[in-house]
Amino acid sequence: MRNLAIETTLIISISILVYIFEPQASQLLAYYHNAITHFEYWRFISATFCHTNFNHLGLNLIGLLITLGLFIDTFKEVKVLPLLLFNSLFIGLCLFLLEPTVTGYVGLSGVLHGLFSYGVISDIKNKDRWGYLLGTGFVIKIFYEQIFGAQQSTIDLIAAPVLVNAHLYGAIAGLIYYFLLAAINRKRQPKLPLNG
Repeated sequence: MRNLAIETTLIISISILVYIFEPQASQLLAYYHNAITHFEYWRFISATFCHTNFNHLGLNLIGLLITLGLFIDTFKEVKVLPLLLFNSLFIGLCLFLLEPTVTGYVGLSGVLHGLFSYGVISDIKNKDRWGYLLGTGFVIKIFYEQIFGAQQSTIDLIAAPVLVNAHLYGAIAGLIYYFLLAAINRKRQPKLPLNG
């Protein structure tokens, strides 16, 4: 639990610190496709901590606390920061390679979808009925956004378009991370001696 509190505090602190230095912070840290073509690769990860306005920051930090709270048993056992970094990199690479027309992107919401999908699949693997319920709602949300886009109220609140594909890429990243970690943990388990 102590590690989760430290990681959560660190994510919140970095996000607030970056926000304090806006708009200069985003000029240096936000995902800009053109800047990445000029080898500014840190933007794949640092864009996660940038936000368009205070509402955007607040929504994402509340979303972080809710997501970690919903899956607290999972995230007490699994380190959040490596998952966050993996999700950020995966989302950034997907945007860069698959959507070169997306010129800029900031925010934690894509990563939150990765944390959520990780928590859902973990609950389902542990046969927790809430995992099935939350997973169903999550899949419906992703499909809804892919078909209809984001809610206009959210767009107005954060004063920017919502990049729903970042949510999709984040959800996929969370699943990939879960299965990668499971495979690594299986390989690390000592093999029991066989008796003949």
